[in-house]
Amino acid sequence: MLEPVNWAMVVLSLAGGLALFLIGMDQMTDALKALTGHRLQRILTRLSANRVSGALTGAAATAALQSSSVTTVLTVGFVAAKMLTVTQSASLIIGANLGTTVTAQIIALNVSDLALALIAVGAVLWLFVPQRTWRTSGRAIAALGFVFFGLKVMADAMLPLASSPAVLDALAAASSPWLALAAGAILTAVVQSSSATTGVVIAMAAASLIDLPTGIAIILGANIGTCFTAVLAALGRGRPALRTATIHVLVNLLGAVAWLLFLPLLVDIVQFISPTDTATPRQFANAHTVFNLVNTVAFLLFLTPLVALATRLVPDKAATAVTGEELLRLDMTATGTAALGIPGAEKANAQLGEDVIDFFSTLFANTVQQPATEALTDAYIDEMKVRLRSESRSIVGYLVEVSHSAQDDTQVRRLLALVAEADELAHLADALASSFRRINRRRRRSGAMLTAATSSALLEAASDVSGRLSEAISGASPSLLDADAHREPDSVARRLIEDRDIDRYALESDLREVLERVELSISRISGVQSEETI
Repeated sequence: MLEPVNWAMVVLSLAGGLALFLIGMDQMTDALKALTGHRLQRILTRLSANRVSGALTGAAATAALQSSSVTTVLTVGFVAAKMLTVTQSASLIIGANLGTTVTAQIIALNVSDLALALIAVGAVLWLFVPQRTWRTSGRAIAALGFVFFGLKVMADAMLPLASSPAVLDALAAASSPWLALAAGAILTAVVQSSSATTGVVIAMAAASLIDLPTGIAIILGANIGTCFTAVLAALGRGRPALRTATIHVLVNLLGAVAWLLFLPLLVDIVQFISPTDTATPRQFANAHTVFNLVNTVAFLLFLTPLVALATRLVPDKAATAVTGEELLRLDMTATGTAALGIPGAEKANAQLGEDVIDFFSTLFANTVQQPATEALTDAYIDEMKVRLRSESRSIVGYLVEVSHSAQDDTQVRRLLALVAEADELAHLADALASSFRRINRRRRRSGAMLTAATSSALLEAASDVSGRLSEAISGASPSLLDADAHREPDSVARRLIEDRDIDRYALESDLREVLERVELSISRISGVQSEETI
């Protein structure tokens, strides 16, 4: 007589095994990001010049990180930061799916007996070796052990189900490929890991609970479920980023549906490669490899129409200003390392600098060229100040997050320099707001206007200062002016006073003080960058 299934123990064991698997995958991905991050960013942005090298780069990055979601979210972030074009991102995303086959093949290895040994060896390196690289490597090894141990726990939990007629009847009734596809997509979207879904299928296969067609359909659905992460990462990041996420959805959705329509053919191919009477973990891993390899080749051949379709689905709209804060809306699980976070922060700092320069240029030109009645309102000035301060806080907060994973002194110095730069730009915005509010109040009382010659000279000086501030932010070394460079000549001051045009003199003096304040920021930013290289 068959023993009844202890459902409480089965559910707890499955949940615990899945938790171990997910913890292992998360820790392994974080460790691999820390080991490869500084190289990975350069690889993704430099080796995606053509579709083939881009796909191979995406596959290699995913294999190195053991997560296609991380590669995809990074790609979306780089597109939003204008480090990659949409076409470049398409080839990377197509290749990322191929890279996940490495994970599936590793999971299919029958090495669960080595799980505890991997955890032990990894823990020794992680906890007791002082060198950071060895510690991070140990973390990755221990995490791999957790992955295999989680698979073993799930497989053992499912063994009693194989002898339960009720369970077998329920599985037979729910063996529709389309239902299996939907189940795989939903499970992957919930746990945020297609590898976890593949692991569940492999555990079910080890317990003889699932046939090959149904398991393949679930894994196909997992490909669709991974799109959820990319779409979330693209929201609010601009049209190019959303277009990149759309390409990811199209590739995974069209590829999964196409293979489901030809599911018997895929089953025959897999059984030809690894012939057995019952479904095995290796067969599911091989099915995963076959359909992703074929999809990669097919979508690369039709890359141009694919990008055109994504552009049609996500058309351009009227250009709007993108702030540094918006550039940093990256998925922190994907970019939470210093090596991967620094490029995005550099781009955000550059954007913040452009915003501050625009703020300065707008205020300066309005004051020089327009009468007091047309002066910009205090409300507008305060609104811009608050927005720029918010951008700076977002950048600094982001840098603090990624600083915990800095691998060496070079990264630490770069992070500190970026924090100081963002903070200085915020202080400059505050100073500009305070100065121009005061200047505008005086103008409204006196109605003072500058002469044409003075206006021209001041605008030229402001343009020069703006250009030199931009150079300082970009890392160039602008020549620093003397402290008195923007002070009015004594002869001009005497003439204005003698003409009893005190209000005009005060206005010109105030504007030159503003130029001096910007020069101070240029000096500070250049000084921070000089200290970084020491």
